[in-house]
Amino acid sequence: MTPNRLILVTSLALFAMFFGAGNLIIPVMIGVDAGHLSWIAAIGFICSGVLLPAMSMVALASKRKEEKRLADRLGAPIGLVLTTAIFLSCGMIYGIPRVGAVSFEFAVAPLVNDSQWALAIYLFVFFAVAYTLARRPAKMVRHIGMVLTPTLLVLLAALVIASFTVPVINTEASPQFSSSPVAGGFIQGYFTMDALAALVFGGVIVASFAAAGHADRQLQKSTALAGVTAGLLLSVVYLGLIRVGLVGSGSNGAEVISGVAHQIFGRSGQMLFGAIVVLACLTTTLGLIAAFVHYFHELVPNVSAHAWLVICVSVSFALANLGLERILAVVAPLNQLLYPMVICLIVVSLVDLVVPIRLLWSYRAPAWIAGVLAVVEALYTTGISLFMPVREWLNLLPMGQLHMAWVVPALVGLFVGVGMDYANRNGHSNRANPGDKFVTA
Repeated sequence: MTPNRLILVTSLALFAMFFGAGNLIIPVMIGVDAGHLSWIAAIGFICSGVLLPAMSMVALASKRKEEKRLADRLGAPIGLVLTTAIFLSCGMIYGIPRVGAVSFEFAVAPLVNDSQWALAIYLFVFFAVAYTLARRPAKMVRHIGMVLTPTLLVLLAALVIASFTVPVINTEASPQFSSSPVAGGFIQGYFTMDALAALVFGGVIVASFAAAGHADRQLQKSTALAGVTAGLLLSVVYLGLIRVGLVGSGSNGAEVISGVAHQIFGRSGQMLFGAIVVLACLTTTLGLIAAFVHYFHELVPNVSAHAWLVICVSVSFALANLGLERILAVVAPLNQLLYPMVICLIVVSLVDLVVPIRLLWSYRAPAWIAGVLAVVEALYTTGISLFMPVREWLNLLPMGQLHMAWVVPALVGLFVGVGMDYANRNGHSNRANPGDKFVTA
């Protein structure tokens, strides 16, 4: 396979890995909830839902050979906790259950009685298939990139284009978007979890390029091109799905898309679209399961990979039975907790690529500050009355009313950290040669 073709196929595969449950339902709900401000909210959503994942891919390619985890740059204990939390969140705690629940909402709920028994039976079959396939994954990247993704893109394009024949019904913006649509869209981008997922899937992409002989700067360039190409596809699809949201109604994105698909294509079109969504969700599930099992088996090798697979599938099945709306409700505090530190890690990793010294406190100062404020924000997001008074304190900080109180203090921490690193530059080891800096296996 030629280098350009490899990059294209890998980009399509990365798009399919990113494009799971949340990527379908969240932009649709922006169209529903933001109304006439949807296109402004889309700016913030694309920044956190597209730009950050693309930046994550570049940052991950900069991981040095001696580093076990990219997040170890924040300090080994914090790096271990943060990375483990990311794999748990993207894996059996939230990411995998959400994918299973969304595939039910798309493919089964519109056709049968939307009961707890129907959900349980469907999820049992879905996760049984996932378990069977995850035991022997083979040529996943190529199959996803060459077959599934193009088919899914064609069907999504058909739905989006057809939505322009339906009049807009959502014009009023809900409170979360009316005061600051860009910030509202940015926060919604958290729920795609793609900036976190990039740190999960990125290893698969980097390894794919490395296996094809890409190394050092070529590896970084190929990874960046794959991230950018996948990001461009995501942006186009997100804008189209926002348009779908403007013409549909429902309490969640799956219900909205199913309704619009049925309105435009009828029952047969809705069934076909639902089947493709199931395949897309299954593929995302397989990628998440494989990454989860690999990480935790390396972390706790005394537990076999098969045992981790059983644990992952069993817990995911149990949580998916809570239903889509409950799953979306309980994850908000987790996203508010993880994203600020991950954003700091990504941004400073990109700065690290261009500055002439080895950074240490430039990573730790902003991430630690963001982490403290993220804990407080996450406690408020739980909705527990005990933590409600912290909102007044958070609102005293710049951007606090936008639920982004961590941003300005983290920026101050970044400047302080850079100053400390420059002051101590003779005490740090010299920067490694470019050829030694990147992981090639």
